[in-house]
Amino acid sequence: MPLSISILFAVVATAILFVPGRSKRLVLAYALAHGRKSVFATVTGVALGTMIAVAATLALSWSLIALTPLAFSVFQWIGLTWLVLFALGVSRAPVGTEPVADNDNLPEERPLRIVAHCFERESRDPRSSLLIAALLPQFLTPAGAFLPQAIALGGIFVGLAAITCLPYALFAESMRKILKKRVVRRTINRSGGTVLIAAKAVTAGYRKIAA
Repeated sequence: MPLSISILFAVVATAILFVPGRSKRLVLAYALAHGRKSVFATVTGVALGTMIAVAATLALSWSLIALTPLAFSVFQWIGLTWLVLFALGVSRAPVGTEPVADNDNLPEERPLRIVAHCFERESRDPRSSLLIAALLPQFLTPAGAFLPQAIALGGIFVGLAAITCLPYALFAESMRKILKKRVVRRTINRSGGTVLIAAKAVTAGYRKIAA
């Protein structure tokens, strides 16, 4: 898999993962409630939950490629359509309509239970699972060896899922104050959607030239 595609995928994934979705707000809530001692548990839980969705997406992609490249191509177009709609929805979504983090009703305090709670929330988050299922196949090349691509893309995405949690966990109070500003949340949403659409266009152009 070309290094340029890996770098592009990492840029897109970072832009999307940094948007404060459910898992980021949960990490932030635990950090506000328990301090930095919750970092390892929350980040590990989110990474493990992300790993499940990534593995399921890669398994489905492999099955479709093995069936016929046309089936996988249709899957990619369905995913691309969803990504465009998602990006437009994120960029136009109202801000300030929900709390940045709710740390009043966290059910767990022990590290292993926090890991399990974050894992359960992330692995059962439909928005996160759909995003992964739509995004990863856009960077897979059916004609190439599947396993190296799967390992590279899966590893990058899971690693970035953990890394993008760290600012929310380590600098919880600062992140809470920043995200409470409507203009900041609006900018994050719009930039994530723009990067997503632009990156897919660049990827398509690169593959057309390389073909």
